[in-house]
Amino acid sequence: MLTVTPLFLRSCFVPTPQRTRLNPSQRHLLMCVVVLSVLMLADTAYLLLHRMAEAVGWIRLGGTELVLPKFYQAMILSHTGIGVLLVILAAAFVEWHLPQVWRRHRRRAISTGVLTVVFGGTLLITGLFILSEANSRDNAWAWWAHVLCAALVLPVYVAHRRVSIWKPSLLSYRVVPVAIVGLTLLAVFAHDACSNPEQGLSKAAAIGDGPGSRARQTGGSSTEFVPANFVPHDSPFFPAATTTTTGGFLPSRIITRSGLPEQEMLDQELRDRGFAIEHKVGSQDCERCHAATVAQWKDSAHRFASFNNPFYEATINDLRASGGGSNAEVTAHIDHYSRLARDLGEGEVLEGREGMVKSKWCSGCHDPALMLAGKMSGPIDRGTPQAQAGLTCLACHAIDHIHNNTGNGNYNIADEQDDPYLFADVDQGLLQLFHDTSLKARPAVHKRQMLKPFFRSAEFCATCHKVNIDTRINDYRWLRGQNEYDNWHDSGVALNASRTFYLPPYKRVCQDCHMPPERAVEGDVSARAGYVRSHRFLAVNTALPYLRGDTLTIERIEHFLQDEKLRVDIFALRRADGQILRNLDTPPVVTSGERIGLDVVVRNQGVGHTFPGGTNDSNEGWLELTVRDADGELLAISGAIREDGHVDPAAHFYKALLVDRHSEPIHKRNAQAIVAPVYVRVIGPGTADVAHFEVDVPPTEGDITVEARLLWRKFDRTYTEFAYRNNPEGFAAFDDVPDLPVTEIDAHRVTLLARPFAAQASQARPAPGDTSQSLHDAGAPTWMRFNDYGIGLLLQGDTRGAAQAFAEVARLASERVDGERNLARVALNDGDLSKVWEHLGRCEEISPGDAQTAWFWGVAHQKAGNYADAEKAYRHVLRQFPEDRAAWRNLGRVLYLDARHEEALRALTRALRIDSEDRSAHYHRMLVLRALGREDEADAAEQAYSYYQIDESAQSVTREYRQRDADANREAQPIHAHPVSPLTSTSEDGA
Repeated sequence: MLTVTPLFLRSCFVPTPQRTRLNPSQRHLLMCVVVLSVLMLADTAYLLLHRMAEAVGWIRLGGTELVLPKFYQAMILSHTGIGVLLVILAAAFVEWHLPQVWRRHRRRAISTGVLTVVFGGTLLITGLFILSEANSRDNAWAWWAHVLCAALVLPVYVAHRRVSIWKPSLLSYRVVPVAIVGLTLLAVFAHDACSNPEQGLSKAAAIGDGPGSRARQTGGSSTEFVPANFVPHDSPFFPAATTTTTGGFLPSRIITRSGLPEQEMLDQELRDRGFAIEHKVGSQDCERCHAATVAQWKDSAHRFASFNNPFYEATINDLRASGGGSNAEVTAHIDHYSRLARDLGEGEVLEGREGMVKSKWCSGCHDPALMLAGKMSGPIDRGTPQAQAGLTCLACHAIDHIHNNTGNGNYNIADEQDDPYLFADVDQGLLQLFHDTSLKARPAVHKRQMLKPFFRSAEFCATCHKVNIDTRINDYRWLRGQNEYDNWHDSGVALNASRTFYLPPYKRVCQDCHMPPERAVEGDVSARAGYVRSHRFLAVNTALPYLRGDTLTIERIEHFLQDEKLRVDIFALRRADGQILRNLDTPPVVTSGERIGLDVVVRNQGVGHTFPGGTNDSNEGWLELTVRDADGELLAISGAIREDGHVDPAAHFYKALLVDRHSEPIHKRNAQAIVAPVYVRVIGPGTADVAHFEVDVPPTEGDITVEARLLWRKFDRTYTEFAYRNNPEGFAAFDDVPDLPVTEIDAHRVTLLARPFAAQASQARPAPGDTSQSLHDAGAPTWMRFNDYGIGLLLQGDTRGAAQAFAEVARLASERVDGERNLARVALNDGDLSKVWEHLGRCEEISPGDAQTAWFWGVAHQKAGNYADAEKAYRHVLRQFPEDRAAWRNLGRVLYLDARHEEALRALTRALRIDSEDRSAHYHRMLVLRALGREDEADAAEQAYSYYQIDESAQSVTREYRQRDADANREAQPIHAHPVSPLTSTSEDGA
């Protein structure tokens, strides 16, 4: 090397033989170390200049938030390579050099030399650590240690040379800085020459404005109503609300990435198991850095959302095969794309594929790897990796925008730019290592791409967990589907509903419950203090893990459900003579043959939305009530699972029974056929339900144990039978209809004393009203149990029973406002304003100025015609609950009634900003606009009201169904009792 090195460099960098005892090999090695050091310093200076350019927003050198210049990445890689080589060669030189200089005992030279070695070693260790564990927030210490050592190693080395025997020449103090500056400038010029002049504008250039793009125009105008989730028929994704930035289809690989499984191996797993379980499609690239997150996701319901979910596959294939007919919008879509196929050769002719087109409405949330690639409009090969992918990492993390909070998959996938890192499409070998090295060195761009701030919001989840069905799908009208978002948003859990029965101390969002921190056992570069946000998305789906034999996930789900989510309480006993024993303080004595009533309270205490949530036409929650003698022998039961796997139809269910236009039940998840509910029984956040049972006391003597269990099965038996028969390939591992697991969410039992003679029973009855001590621990204080009982009765319309329960709350917890405020609720419901004023006055004595109480003041003043006072009350509510949609709506109403129309319009507009599908707000807005003489706008508001209005005539189809199904008819009544059948007429459940 020295033979080709200019003389002045040798004189600057390497001591001559006359000035050193280094042999020729050592001088060659030192020369290499010096040259590499100069290159390293220039590289470092360039990287620092890039960081500074980023900080000041100089795009030409620094790039953009989502663009990482390729030359910069090359310099990062060279920084790594040069650094490793430099430390290795320097260590070799030190090993040669140290024995010769150590015995000279030059303390300053030794100390500075040791420090140079220590700093160099630290640079190597921290650099390699950053490249293996990533330059993340938790690893910031390593980055700062690397920077600090880099800043110190040069002056320490210069000091070492200055105090050594053989000092550097004066020329070196000029040449070395010039060389570093020159190389740095050369790197900057090379950066500019290699960069694409359009790189900073590529994002804007790629953005489309077509009907399938993020930039498409949605919504109408003040004089034209267009639904907030309107999808134009010429969108390639119609009827899904999903868009891409460019407005076109995506390559399937964008959602599934590279590293797809071998087709032969995938086919074998599908033949054996029915769907892909071991092959984690779409996560291989991510798993290299996020092993713990992928390990959690692989067992989640999100992963099994597409054709790797046999239940969903059965339903989507039924829709694709039948379709339910066409309509004007579907026909326009088919005509548009069929014409493009014929005239321009783009795409496929879609005539006769109405069902396939409609299936895209589901696919925006279930099959993005297929739908966004344009595959859902034609036949689907269930054996492809894309069909078995489910919701992959990028199905969520590639989303960069939520259009609004109306759901139906109304998100946008960012597809305007390629992966910013080098060699992103390489899935193995040295180039993959280069890609990972560049990413771990500068993960900020990746993080900005993959982790948007709204990912932490409930609105992100609402994109798929809020659903409506409209004419595009059902050829009928707009209907509300599942809606966890509004059930949460308009509740105390979100701190948005002043009228809630229980107000938690802090707000919770979806991610708090369904994505809690979980230890990153497998390791994960995104972990903070060893934890990541759980990607198991635990909820209630025990059916999918059962199909794949995943007992551990079932246990996790059951633990999740049993962790203070719901509480069961056998609270009251009713006798035939009208006597009611509440909060049973001693074992009540009952007589053989006596008919008693038992009231079971089910309280939603930990679910942030209704229980159950989701697809309640196929969900199955119910109460099982059993009566056993002192030996534990079953005497009577309600809610048993029959031998054929179906639940006793006379049970008290928590689900929805829906019917189609022919009064036939919806049992196939065929949402396109839904017309009306026969009944819907759910328990809202912080509310309760009361189930009434009638028991004929068995002919026995001694203790009788009554137990109530809240049971859960993800899919009812009828839907499971349909799925199995309609999709045998998906259930390849089962020879018959699977018996899905039944989970006990909560249970409660009480003891009754059975006596053969009525006289004895009469003498042994406790005194009416003696309810000072509970027989059992139902997991809540006595006042709360009375409160829950009253809530359940009030929601059923039993205001008399509710008032008695709330009066007991006021007595037991006189320091709390709950009892008096709930008595005011009852009085408002009964229209007794004098009692309302009385109870609200007591509320003010207990808790003056309470914003929740102000809601009831507002309602009472509104009913009394005191509009100014009502306005003050509602505005007081809104100071603490600014997102209370009901308060904004009522404020708009009283301002309208007080002839303050402009203010009323502003209040109602605010309500519609919270929920654009609020039909009541649209109605009142119509009235205000009419009063203002703005007829065109009023007509648009009337169209909106009519669009979202409930079709009252649909009750005719439910009436026909109720007439032929006595059990369903009973369930449809607000207040009803369930017979507890003696064992002779039913069999005991083995669950």
